Order: sequence, then C-alpha cells, then structure tokens
Amino acid sequence: MGYSLNDLAWLLGKIQEHGVRGVVVGSTVIELALRRREFEDDVDVFVVEPSPLVEEDFYRGIAEKEGWEMSYTALGTPKLVAKLPGGEEVIVEFYENIMDYYIPPEIIEQAPKKRIGRVEARMIRPEDYIVLKAKAAREADIEDLRIIKEYIDEGRLKVDERIIKRDIELLPEEDRGFVTNKLRELGFRV
Repeated sequence: MGYSLNDLAWLLGKIQEHGVRGVVVGSTVIELALRRREFEDDVDVFVVEPSPLVEEDFYRGIAEKEGWEMSYTALGTPKLVAKLPGGEEVIVEFYENIMDYYIPPEIIEQAPKKRIGRVEARMIRPEDYIVLKAKAAREADIEDLRIIKEYIDEGRLKVDERIIKRDIELLPEEDRGFVTNKLRELGFRV
C-alpha cells in the first residue's frame, strides 16, 4: 500500500525532530521530480549525523519512542519501519559510506533543500541519483535507469547533463569509465 506526500512530509519531519541530519538519496527524489503525490518505495537517507553504524542505539531509541520496529539493511545499518498517522507503514533505511556503498561527499554537501508541506528536507538531485544508480549497476538499478531515461525522453523529467558529468568526475577514478559507459549504453549523453 502506498503513502501520500503529506505522509512523507510527516515522516521526514519526525526523523528531523529526533535529531537525524541527513539527505534523502533514494528513488523518492525521482518521484518528487515527477511531481508524484503518492509513493510506494522506502525512504533512503544518507546520514550526516549521528552515524547509523556507531550510534545504533540512537536509532533503536527512535523506534522505541515512536513504537516503530527496527531491523537492518543489507549493509547492517539501521532500518526503521515507521507507522504513519493513517496506519500505513514505511521503511526508512539509514546509510553512510561503508563498504561498496559510497556517495561522494560533494554530492551530499551540495544537496539542495526541498520543501515538502511544512518540512524542509535535503535531497540529492535526480542527476546525482542517476549517476549513483549507474555505479551500483545491479540488474534492478539498470531497469530503473531505463525507466528514468524514458521519462527524460518523454519530457516528463528534466535533467542537466552537466551535473551528471560533474558527478561522474566526483566518483573514484576506477568507477568513472564504467559509469560513463553504462550511461552511454542506456542512451544518456555523457
């Protein structure tokens, strides 16, 4: 079952109230760029502070205070199952740079603020998301990129190719060629 834009605003506000400083990095940024008002995916947050790895008890405390469940992402970072006011549940996954999960600090630092209802939250740009998806390059990521490319081709999503090129240059040198080639294969002009 999905959740609304108001639910998303409530959830992001609740996380901020508990002192989590982070940047939304998942598919939510694409959904918002498409001006969707209904969502189904989880909410992925790259945490600036407190560290989801070092401060696991902090996140457990949020879950206990809110009556939410806590478990773990595939990387071992906290994942909360948040109960929305209407009774729906949304998974919020918290990440930081660990193992193969890497977001260049410049992308996080330059993430703009976006107002959602009464809440202001930082989110990466769609261009950032495209580059990070290409870097991950799992089968599901490639399918997501194909869909995003369709949105671009249909004129439903506007992206700035200069930002995509800049982001590629922010990646570790060993990833740049792979990401560039993957995006070109999918029809992106980079």
